Amino acid sequence: MIKMKVGVNSYIIREISGNGFSIDELPIDVIELGFDGLRGLTDKGIDWDVLHGLLTLDVEFTLHAPTSDGRNIRVDLCVNSRKNIEIMENVFEIARTLDAKYVVVHGGDIKDSYHKALVNTRKQMMELSAVAEEYGVKLVIENLIDNRIGAFPHELIPFLEENVSVCFDIGHAFINSLKYGLGVEEYMLLPGIEHVHLHDNNGAKDEHRALGEGRINFDDLIPKILSLRPKNVIWEIRDYWDRENVLRSILSVKRVKYVRPAFPIRVSKRGL
Repeated sequence: MIKMKVGVNSYIIREISGNGFSIDELPIDVIELGFDGLRGLTDKGIDWDVLHGLLTLDVEFTLHAPTSDGRNIRVDLCVNSRKNIEIMENVFEIARTLDAKYVVVHGGDIKDSYHKALVNTRKQMMELSAVAEEYGVKLVIENLIDNRIGAFPHELIPFLEENVSVCFDIGHAFINSLKYGLGVEEYMLLPGIEHVHLHDNNGAKDEHRALGEGRINFDDLIPKILSLRPKNVIWEIRDYWDRENVLRSILSVKRVKYVRPAFPIRVSKRGL
């Protein structure tokens, strides 16, 4: 059985973003590399000097693809554009260089038409899945919040195939659960959850805080999440009140042993 890897996002790693913690301060197995705090990828292409610097770090990587609200570079799959594909090919090249096996992607923004956003996202995800496979990379599509494809669990089902699985984001699920009366556990019924994002919030906005700095009951949810046997669990923290809470966040996962699967029933792709 492949060992689960526990890590954090690159935004709070000093050697990468200049913020937060040194790699040596945190008991992590992996870093999820994002592109907002890193000038390694722009519309002009890959900055290989930055990438070669990352190769000197003694750590494994996963990648988070650029999003529609990115600062340095953007990908919005609701817009059917070859630019999205070109940028993502550069992301896959970076993944191959760093030997990163997973890339997190977002569904498109819903603007004038929900159905158009869904169709454009689906069409481009099918192409990206095939291209990613050529690079030896697996895509994981993340559940999101309002005005983006993937806010509800069933919206992710059309994207799941051999080279696309789920990134379950607990913070986003919690916001939707309070706003729409969904159970957070409904997201855990999705098939193929290989990647997990953990972060806390107070239920109104996407704060990306450390454990205990919001309202999410992690004592109850972490064992349930780990029972799904994800390959990677990433604390996606962008802000925190107390540095010790970041360490507590990581250890909250590393100290929990696997338990019997809490959700034996899976949503069938065939039935939707």
